[in-house]
Amino acid sequence: MAADTAVKADTLVYSILFSDEGYYSMFGGGDGRRVLERLSSDSGGGFFEVSKKLPVEQIFEIIQDELRSQYAMGYVSDRPAQISQFRKIDVKTDRRDLIVQARKRYWARP
Repeated sequence: MAADTAVKADTLVYSILFSDEGYYSMFGGGDGRRVLERLSSDSGGGFFEVSKKLPVEQIFEIIQDELRSQYAMGYVSDRPAQISQFRKIDVKTDRRDLIVQARKRYWARP
């Protein structure tokens, strides 16, 4: 799965849904929203949908601002990995004025 590959590669994925709702409903298919949302969420990136209120130019500005204001944190587990596997992680802050956007798991290697 693409989300697993992104997490293993420590890659943030930002998805932008730009679709014509009428086109997709004509052919009975979805617009891929759930797939893009999951890929973005699992990787620690973000999901955006182009609309009249949120044009693609503004989305690019938001992503640019996020990437410029992010912090990188390191983590060393107290349980060394015996085999390569995904492990859950939960990043929180006590400060209410901060937004934590992080992946929910990481790829642990021996």
